[in-house]
Amino acid sequence: MLIEIQHPSFKTQRLAVETAGWYRGPKLLVNSVPAQKTKGSYIVRNDLEIETTIQLKYNLLDPIPKVKINEETLELASPLKWYEYACVGLPLILVFTGGALGGLIGAISANASGKVFRGDRSLFAKYSLSVLISLGGLITFITVATIVQLFVGAPHK
Repeated sequence: MLIEIQHPSFKTQRLAVETAGWYRGPKLLVNSVPAQKTKGSYIVRNDLEIETTIQLKYNLLDPIPKVKINEETLELASPLKWYEYACVGLPLILVFTGGALGGLIGAISANASGKVFRGDRSLFAKYSLSVLISLGGLITFITVATIVQLFVGAPHK
């Protein structure tokens, strides 16, 4: 998803954020070209040709970052509510109960659920899909853990 950034220092340039993907964080685009990231920040020249520091602040559960331009923080979307975070983060229970495998499946499920909540579906559909993703993650974990236990945990002759 591409989100335009409106800022007074960048009226003649087009700033946009490409939201986080499955295997990468969000990206900053300047005039439709990916900006170069250095040490967690982007150094971009504004309309007055002054170097400006831009940072994208995001977490695993919400694919839409906050944008920090110098010392000013912009929210590109309204923050998720605590109960939305709770629903999105439900699969993370696998992190604490399922070791590395649970952590991997829980993180993937939570990330997918976060993308659902940032979509344009109805509220009922968002919660329904999020619960289905959590159940799917749990079923996947149980299935994979059982298979691993059968083949790896089996005694060798």
